[in-house]
Amino acid sequence: MAALVVLLLVAAAILLGRWQWDRTQTILEAERAAASLPIPAQEVLPPDVTQLPNEVIGRPVTATGGYEPSMQAAVSNRVHAGAPGVWIVTGLRLADGRVAAVLRGSLPADTSPGAEPPAGAVTVTGVLQPDEQFYSDAVVEPGTVASIASDRLAAMWGADLLPGFIVLTVQEPSSSPAPVPVQATAQTGDVAFPLQNFFYAFQWWFFAIFAVVLYGRWLWLEARREAEAPA
Repeated sequence: MAALVVLLLVAAAILLGRWQWDRTQTILEAERAAASLPIPAQEVLPPDVTQLPNEVIGRPVTATGGYEPSMQAAVSNRVHAGAPGVWIVTGLRLADGRVAAVLRGSLPADTSPGAEPPAGAVTVTGVLQPDEQFYSDAVVEPGTVASIASDRLAAMWGADLLPGFIVLTVQEPSSSPAPVPVQATAQTGDVAFPLQNFFYAFQWWFFAIFAVVLYGRWLWLEARREAEAPA
């Protein structure tokens, strides 16, 4: 009878541990899926935010507004199709009046077809990137920059910019010709691991092992007691 009770307890503990383990994976997948969905840039960067928080670096975002043709810069000494080229950064005026710096993509030169931004309202889907910290003191030609930094672009354009910049992946409506989108360098870190459910799983499995050990010790003590009993 005791063996049956132990077997039932062990089976239940193993099943509960497995359930907690599966729940851990389900929570992790759901949180990763949620983190990969683009959300409006204004939601992760409210007006009181002046620096790009680490937790939103690499976050997919959307931004809706109109490009400001006077707010454009060519990032020199970049690569286009494996050859020297430029990156085109354009200011996108948002509904709240702020401007998002959008890296629209790469071109052979800043005068190439597609450099001029399209007119009208657009919705940009892209990835938030931190300001580039290198070449801050580089001497460049008017209308060009050596690196993408929101503070330098704000000074150049005379506008209130969101911190960081958006690397464009998709634009609606699309335009042609257009710069070729470039790969974002900073990606979103992994979501927080659900440690509570993870430890619950191992807690149940430890309980199963403990029950087996305890029952084995009880059998050993019983066998020893019978052996030491007087004949």
